[in-house]
Amino acid sequence: MSPPLLALALAATLDVPAGGDLAAALSLARAGDTVRLAAGDHQGALGELRGVRVLGAGAGSTVLLAPEGEDGATLLGDASVEGLSLVAGPGRCAVVAASGPNALRDVALVGEACGLRVSGGRVEARDVDAVGRRGIHVTGGAAKISGGSAHGEVAGVAAAGGALSLVRFAVTGPSSDAAVSASGGTLFLDSVVVRAPGATGIAVAGGASVEARVLAVVGGSSGEEIPGACLLSRRGALRILDGLLARCGGAALVAAGGTAALTGVDAAGGVSGCFQGLSGARMDLSGNTCIGRGPGLLLAGGAAADTRMNLWASDPVRYVDCGSGAVLTLGPGEPGPIPCAGSRPPAAP
Repeated sequence: MSPPLLALALAATLDVPAGGDLAAALSLARAGDTVRLAAGDHQGALGELRGVRVLGAGAGSTVLLAPEGEDGATLLGDASVEGLSLVAGPGRCAVVAASGPNALRDVALVGEACGLRVSGGRVEARDVDAVGRRGIHVTGGAAKISGGSAHGEVAGVAAAGGALSLVRFAVTGPSSDAAVSASGGTLFLDSVVVRAPGATGIAVAGGASVEARVLAVVGGSSGEEIPGACLLSRRGALRILDGLLARCGGAALVAAGGTAALTGVDAAGGVSGCFQGLSGARMDLSGNTCIGRGPGLLLAGGAAADTRMNLWASDPVRYVDCGSGAVLTLGPGEPGPIPCAGSRPPAAP
């Protein structure tokens, strides 16, 4: 018998009733085993999991309450947690993924510090709801999460390193930093909705890279001294393909340094208009719609923008600070006049 088949044949299932001895079952579990938790409340942490599957009766049925001072589970490779809710106390996370490939399915993760932290390895997850000061916190490794939601007092999703992919996902605020904050690594968003984010919907900084398609950011604070933007990039790289930016408190997009490319985005800016390029930012705007207060496009601080086939329903359409060295390139479908002598005229059709 081959080793994989032998391991499967020898795998055991250890059943734990609600209120049962979870620690004893975990101590007996070996690689390939399943620890099955019945519906109801369970006291204790899962500890370090390596090669073990923990299976509950569903996130709404099986609840694991970790002791104070402990994370709910630490995943160290070939571990799987499915069908349960994990709750961790002050300063802790419900699940920490530290190394190796791991899986999460149908889980609700609640921790005072974070619901899910990924610091290494690889996580494949489906139907994850995460809540904490940072709902999902990625500092290294890689994670792909399909389906679910996140909420955090500081940030619903915080990416400081590694790679994170969210598919068919919702992030809800309000969050003090941003609903989605990327300060390092790469973040990919596909069919993601950000609702009532607070001051900022998505914030990109420190050389982080964010790419999104079919993105909606709806609602933003307008009561701050400086109203928040739906998208805010400070020296980051931001690319959006097909999206909606609505009810933004300040501007729909503020790019201060770095690069920002928007294609097929419907934007309704707040008190600061639609798109702002500052501090040498490089912007590419193609096939977007800007509705609401003007200016539709503001360039200052030596920023530059290429525009093509955008629809401007704002007044004024553009404001370019020529003295700062800002440059606007008008492509096809962009009527003049050219704001600055250093800008380039519309391209020939």
